[in-house]
Amino acid sequence: MKLVPHEESPVLQKVGISRLCGLEDAPTMEAWRKARTTTYGKVELKVGKEAGVEEEVVNGVVVKHYN
Repeated sequence: MKLVPHEESPVLQKVGISRLCGLEDAPTMEAWRKARTTTYGKVELKVGKEAGVEEEVVNGVVVKHYN
């Protein structure tokens, strides 16, 4: 399954979520899972803007780790 946000969603539009890539370039769930698991423990997490949150970037997407 391709991972793309539903563009017509009023909730996503309200919070400013938009697509980072086109439908043809969107990663599949399998590709995303593999990218997340291969980087686990190999990248240095950066302190996020919120207290107790660390961030990493996977394929151009910020992933937050809540501690």
